[in-house]
Amino acid sequence: MARVSGLGVKRAAATLLFSLALLSVLAVGAPPARAAESADECVRLRESQEPGGLALDVDNNCERGLVCAVSWTVQCQTEKGKVTRSSKDAARFVVAASKTGRAFASTKACGDNWKIEDVSWDCSPAK
Repeated sequence: MARVSGLGVKRAAATLLFSLALLSVLAVGAPPARAAESADECVRLRESQEPGGLALDVDNNCERGLVCAVSWTVQCQTEKGKVTRSSKDAARFVVAASKTGRAFASTKACGDNWKIEDVSWDCSPAK
């Protein structure tokens, strides 16, 4: 009949507890799956000049709806390009899967001489 010493059992229990603790730390510290959260791969922003401003279309080629935010800066200019007025604006909207959402950067306050800069977008899965 074999005898197990108390020290061997305590060491095995300590090793088991350490291993479980290490696994739980690794599971908590692991980064979340980004593929499902990121819209970078399936969203495209298109710009098109229209009377009175610039249309900013967000094409959602993802398999789920997205909440998108688009921002921009409108600069009114003189004929020589000197900025006379600058304003930031933004729009936030939901875009269904395989659909297009639109924001419109109005330049009516500028007349004929304007420039739109700093156009950016951010989309995330709709909850």
